Amino acid sequence: MQLRRSLKSLGQRLADVEGLLVIDKPVGLTSFQVVARVRRITGVRRVGHAGTLDPFASGVLVVAVGRPFTRIIDQIQAQTKAYSVRMVLGILTDTLDPEGPITAVDEALSTNNAVQQFINNAKFQRTLLDRFCGEIDQVAPRFSAKKKNGIPMYQLARANEEFEIAPSRVRIDSIEVMAIHQTEWPAIDLQVVCGKGTYIRSLVRDIAEALGTIGYAQLLVRDAIGNFTLDSAVVLDDVSPTHLNRAFSI
Repeated sequence: MQLRRSLKSLGQRLADVEGLLVIDKPVGLTSFQVVARVRRITGVRRVGHAGTLDPFASGVLVVAVGRPFTRIIDQIQAQTKAYSVRMVLGILTDTLDPEGPITAVDEALSTNNAVQQFINNAKFQRTLLDRFCGEIDQVAPRFSAKKKNGIPMYQLARANEEFEIAPSRVRIDSIEVMAIHQTEWPAIDLQVVCGKGTYIRSLVRDIAEALGTIGYAQLLVRDAIGNFTLDSAVVLDDVSPTHLNRAFSI
């Protein structure tokens, strides 16, 4: 009888450290490093995250703690996502973000009529951005966690291996221009609402190409995954088991 009560009490204590954490991932950490931190905080080994954020990105990272919640990761990943991204035109890096070295500079950017129209003409902005809304084919960045023959492509790219990347079908619900910064290299803040599997870095690259130039994602924030929003996220340094949410709803 005493053993049964002890086992029941242990089970209750374990259940107390199961649930979902909505974390505001800081810039500079990988999603895996966040998961490792949560394992140390909770003492639970079975921990996973719903959707990778690159180290240069910040924002909503939903972390599942315990078996009942890691089982619903796929459901969370399938939810619509919202991002804020700063697109810099005229510069290209090999990673399509600030992490990689600059590989090209468009010295003729100032004479690019399409870029000037995009900066100054809201109707032109809308027409061009609408081309990327709906279901589109998208090629993932070479430096990404997407796998090629079972190997993450970033590993192949770091080894300077050549490989083909087949396009994937993704869904983009909306793209809105939020601000334009007239610096040496034009920087445009966009808000993107999209479906699972969309690479915002690739979207920035493709928009720049449609303008006849090059570009990369300088800043990236994930504002929401479904009902999980940045407003409800906790800073990683403040995470504790008290922040676990056991009432999952999509």
